Amino acid sequence: MTDLFSLLDLADLAVARAEGVLGDDDRAALATTVARLRSRAGYAGDVVVVAFAGGTGSGKSSLLNALISERVAPVGVVRPTTTRSTAVVPAETDTDFTALVSALNVDHVVRSDALASTVLVDLPDFDSVEMAHRHIVGRVLPAVDAVLWVFDPEKYADHIVHDDFLTRLTPYEDQFIFILNQVDRLGTNAGSVRQDLESKLSEDGYSDPEVVQCVASGDLQLDDVVASIADRFSTKTTVLAKAALDLRLGANTAWKQAMEHPEIGPDSDPDSRALALATFTWLGIDAYDYWYSIERGRDAGHGD
Repeated sequence: MTDLFSLLDLADLAVARAEGVLGDDDRAALATTVARLRSRAGYAGDVVVVAFAGGTGSGKSSLLNALISERVAPVGVVRPTTTRSTAVVPAETDTDFTALVSALNVDHVVRSDALASTVLVDLPDFDSVEMAHRHIVGRVLPAVDAVLWVFDPEKYADHIVHDDFLTRLTPYEDQFIFILNQVDRLGTNAGSVRQDLESKLSEDGYSDPEVVQCVASGDLQLDDVVASIADRFSTKTTVLAKAALDLRLGANTAWKQAMEHPEIGPDSDPDSRALALATFTWLGIDAYDYWYSIERGRDAGHGD
């Protein structure tokens, strides 16, 4: 029976066999992914890492604060408000999250008594004019297990959201919950705006996007968000499914790169190339099978 550590051993073999078959940068990218996942595997049963992403004014920081009943993320009227990535980790735990937080490359860490088996990451406003904010988002998103993507009622159709980010993240759709915040401003139009957002997400390539309505400030309406998080993001299955998907995509990318560049360097020979291609294929198939077994168990209600 394949497990994550067996997949990582196979991935290490794929990295080794990629020498002389992939370019240096492509091989380094695969090696970095494998190293990150091996570090993450040590916490697979302890914690799930959830990122809060969204544009300026979406209310993602307010939502994070409201969910843990504590003001840990900055909220304000100046845009962009969130200018650095912040990780909120459990205050009371026997687990040392130092290595995990380091792998996330966050800028700031705070502790909260409200958390037990969850690390929350508040990302910068990704549609900011400051390109550094986009770079932080692009760096941290691949390293988290799940994403709460928050929209506001006015800018939910912004092409920057959909074209620059969401269309490229569809392989990870099972890791997403989309949240339409500030629905109290919509009155009787809330349902139609939600349907329009679901339609736009489908156009982006999401097969069954889940959009949850909430109000994250003032008269809070968070029950649907809390229920959706509890239903979707069990700790172990979410972490393992994300890791398996990362390995599958990494293997597929390596295979395509090797096929597109059949003669990378002088160390490349037909036998080495054939062995590397076979290893990439083997890794991709095993990672898919493992991911599928996790998702099948989750659909059957066998969360952890």
